[in-house]
Amino acid sequence: MHKRSHRLAAAALLLLSAVSAQACEIWRDKDLGIWRGNCKLKDFQVSQSFIANFQPRLLLKWPDLHIRKFKFFVVGASVDIEADVENIGLGNAAASTLVVDANIGNPLTGMQQGSPMQFTVQVPALPASTSQRVSVATVNVPNMNQDWDLILMGVIDPPTMAQPVRGALTESDETNNVTTHTCRWYGPTPDTAVEPCN
Repeated sequence: MHKRSHRLAAAALLLLSAVSAQACEIWRDKDLGIWRGNCKLKDFQVSQSFIANFQPRLLLKWPDLHIRKFKFFVVGASVDIEADVENIGLGNAAASTLVVDANIGNPLTGMQQGSPMQFTVQVPALPASTSQRVSVATVNVPNMNQDWDLILMGVIDPPTMAQPVRGALTESDETNNVTTHTCRWYGPTPDTAVEPCN
């Protein structure tokens, strides 16, 4: 679209260059970000107005929340889960909500162990280009005799009944609010095919 509008601008200016300077008035409309022209072509018995090029000038500074990564701290059978939430947008973000679904998987059977867990965390307001680490929860593996997988899915500013598409905040990008991660709590004889939680 930009190339086409640039070609339109060039063609219009070339056309006008063949006409006397007194025949046409060309000016830049700074408020709308466009070139305008008004020509009275007596030789051609025609009056012509045109818009040569459009350049959007409206830039909305919206926030853009994203979960950069999960962090884990293992003590015995316990795994502390933290999340780094960042605002990569141009605008400041109000306080928001982070929801994390956690499951423990048994790598020996490929099955889920126990019931899924869900944690809701409040994230403070984040100015543009800043981040905040928040504590999510502490979970315990079923026993210390084998490996266990911790499978997480986090959603920052999740959809609500009132805002089923975008969540409570209006962001410049609504497609990067979900982050998934899997790590492994290593038992006595670990299978290192999955990265460790610690």
